[in-house]
Amino acid sequence: MIRVVLLCWIILLGFSGCAVPNALSIAVMPDDYISKFGVNECDQSYFENELQKAKNNKDPIYTAINAASIARVCQEFALSNELLDIAEDKYKYDVDLESTGNKIARNLVGILLNDTFSDYDGNLYERIMVNLYKGLNFMSLNDFENARVEFNRALIRQDMAKEYFAPQIQAAKEELEKQKSDPNYKKNLKNTKLVYDEYSRLFKEFKTSENFINPYATYAASVFFYLDKDYKNSADKFREIAIANPKNKAISAINQRLQTRAKNVKSKGKKYIFLAYEDGLGTIKNEFAMNIPYIISDGVATLSLSLPMLKKRDFSYKDISINGVKATQISNFDNIFASEFKIELPWIITKSILSGAIKSTTSAVVASEVGGVASLATTFLLSATNKADIRVWQTLPKIASIAMVENKGSYTIKDSSGKIIASDKIDKSKDALIWLRSSNKDMVKSIIIQR
Repeated sequence: MIRVVLLCWIILLGFSGCAVPNALSIAVMPDDYISKFGVNECDQSYFENELQKAKNNKDPIYTAINAASIARVCQEFALSNELLDIAEDKYKYDVDLESTGNKIARNLVGILLNDTFSDYDGNLYERIMVNLYKGLNFMSLNDFENARVEFNRALIRQDMAKEYFAPQIQAAKEELEKQKSDPNYKKNLKNTKLVYDEYSRLFKEFKTSENFINPYATYAASVFFYLDKDYKNSADKFREIAIANPKNKAISAINQRLQTRAKNVKSKGKKYIFLAYEDGLGTIKNEFAMNIPYIISDGVATLSLSLPMLKKRDFSYKDISINGVKATQISNFDNIFASEFKIELPWIITKSILSGAIKSTTSAVVASEVGGVASLATTFLLSATNKADIRVWQTLPKIASIAMVENKGSYTIKDSSGKIIASDKIDKSKDALIWLRSSNKDMVKSIIIQR
């Protein structure tokens, strides 16, 4: 059995000429996209290069979603949607409809090498944001018909969230059950707990739950329906947010206005400015390493594990106001990310331990039966493949805040100290959405949508 594992490992490393996902190229590090996000120079050649990479299946989801965010803040809305279309197609056909055989191969690659040798398959909350941003892009292109399609898709993805996670949770449970047949399972349980203890400290920084609803997506859909003069649908969607936040006076005030408008669809009514403010940079993943003792068939081994760890990033302005009305926080992306990560954690840990055990056994076999240069080469290759997958959508915000004020022909947005961070005239005969993005205090981008 050990020799079979060793042979598989060597084949996967490419000595046989066989290919594995992503052509055995470890994913680029995430800072490649952060350095471009919010830069005033929107380089067309850069966008062309990223679009071609995505079209050529070079880690297409990871490439497309990150480049699409950069295109959006550059107000390249059609290009942003072209990239997001690629990501969504890959989600639908390469991930959601992935064959059982491909899933087995992907997991085998993850265990014998690591997950960075496979294309990024994303997170559920990221998929919701794909449709949300596509909807906002279509609104900026004045294509409200396609925008409606995208917001409806975002809402459907939210409704399907619990169903989506059910098979993943079951697969993790089944894998854990398999391990119980190992005669050393109980002895290793204490060692495995060392890993979980590291994560238990991490989760104290986050407020996790099994409710995967992102109220920001619901809000964006509600505002779209309002600008599309579908007042009843707008009010119905926002009511869901109000029910979930009964003590939030700002949300209650917005809800009251929307419910009143829905009951008086034929009246002219006041015109309003809706604010969608995305602040800071959301949680990313860092790699951390730890060694644990682990009993395998040939004795006790020291497993070198490389695992993803969540890392919070900073707020930008955090608290802002528009025309004297303070924006209220509606979504915390750090907590949304952590909730999904917590559900996937048992499988992440299980796969890392299985990978560590196989690589430890492989190294021992090569050293005892081959030795010499081959043993050194194997040690080097094992080290090279001992990596955690830290890919995420790098440019998503830390929090989202909202506000609704009467449209009197202009807006002024200030931070908590009273500093003006954005202001402009606006057509007071129309309702409007102001999308404001600030990843840090040197980067503030605003997009106005009126209809």
